[in-house]
Amino acid sequence: MKRFLIFAAVAPPLGFIIAFWVMLQIANWMAGAPSTFDLRQVMMLPTIYLFGVIPALLAAWFDHLLATRQMSYRIALTALFAYALSYVPLLGAFQFGFMHEPSVVLVGLIGAVPAAVCSWLATERRQPVGA
Repeated sequence: MKRFLIFAAVAPPLGFIIAFWVMLQIANWMAGAPSTFDLRQVMMLPTIYLFGVIPALLAAWFDHLLATRQMSYRIALTALFAYALSYVPLLGAFQFGFMHEPSVVLVGLIGAVPAAVCSWLATERRQPVGA
């Protein structure tokens, strides 16, 4: 249960930070456009949770399956799963040809980075003997 709460609470805002305050700013800088960083974008958080909580919970479910099987590369596999999951909302845009640039491969980072962080946070920590 703790794993699902971590993913639901942390992944959507972290995905927002990666998308709007990191990747968008880098894209603007590379295009020579002015920065669009604005703290007032935080008002979009309810919408971010609306669209981000279901993919976050799916990533948590996948991470839970890997944790029960004691997978050694659990964090990396969860990040890879979330990377692929990030493209599901864009399938219509791909189908109609709206998105076709090579930089589209970076969209997966919006899901992969938060999933890796949440998976790491959900890792069971063992206390050293005598502590």
